[in-house]
Amino acid sequence: MPLVIVTGLPSSGKTTAIKKIITSLEQKISEAQANKKPGGNLKIILHADESLGIQHDDYRESRTEKSSRGNQMTAVKRDLSRNNIVILDSLCYIKGFRYQLFCEAKSLSTTNCTIQMMAPLEVCLERNASRDDGLQWDPELIKQLEMRYEEPDSRNRWDSPLIGIIYNEDELHIDDIWKALVYPAKKLKPNNATISKQANTGNFLQELDRATQEVVNRVVEYQQGGLGTAGGSVVIQKGDVDQGISDITVELPLKTVSTAQLQRIRRTYISLNRVRAVDTNRIAPLFVEYLNTSLDNDDV
Repeated sequence: MPLVIVTGLPSSGKTTAIKKIITSLEQKISEAQANKKPGGNLKIILHADESLGIQHDDYRESRTEKSSRGNQMTAVKRDLSRNNIVILDSLCYIKGFRYQLFCEAKSLSTTNCTIQMMAPLEVCLERNASRDDGLQWDPELIKQLEMRYEEPDSRNRWDSPLIGIIYNEDELHIDDIWKALVYPAKKLKPNNATISKQANTGNFLQELDRATQEVVNRVVEYQQGGLGTAGGSVVIQKGDVDQGISDITVELPLKTVSTAQLQRIRRTYISLNRVRAVDTNRIAPLFVEYLNTSLDNDDV
């Protein structure tokens, strides 16, 4: 009966996460059956590009991609029923296609949810390069898909409820997924990866943009002063020695970091944090932590 739409870039971890989610959902179904609760009669049907015969190159041209989406839609429509949880594990990066899938679920008066695997482009490219299963993507195609990607938004009814899974976290939010599919009237417990009320109120997005840009500006100024060409620490916020609070610093690699690279990392961070609002006084420290990790992993 319910429909689960999985979206995310290639090598973002969708399939790995979905395998774990299916195992957990099967346990939920068994428990519901034993306790005679809703959901005990459900079975899970998974559709993925590989099982549907969709090739990576099908995403290069609009003609072949349109045909692939048609195959996906046919499979979903065939299996959507009162007793099935249908999971579509694919890119699903076009909001119009997600809307069509939502309409199919709605036409059967069934529930649905969208799961977004959230990973920066750099992480996807690194994971793709290290794959040894013969399913590597062309890196240039991944970059093109990232530019075309239309992120889901929980304010859109066809993307809601939206459950985000961050690539480097183990939390899969199984309880939220189960509630969305079996108990849709119950309010989902907010999680860090899902759009929260804070992200859409006040000046959070403006503050996110301002604070991260200030960090980038500080690093650029440091390097332009000739102090950061061979690494170094850029102090973003002074600590408090008396209280044992250390300075918040950007640790530069041994090679100069370009402004373009800094802005690319910043855009990725903003993209991730549009759906996980934090206190404004934590924006800069968290961005510095993310920036240090990205610079450490990047081949600069």
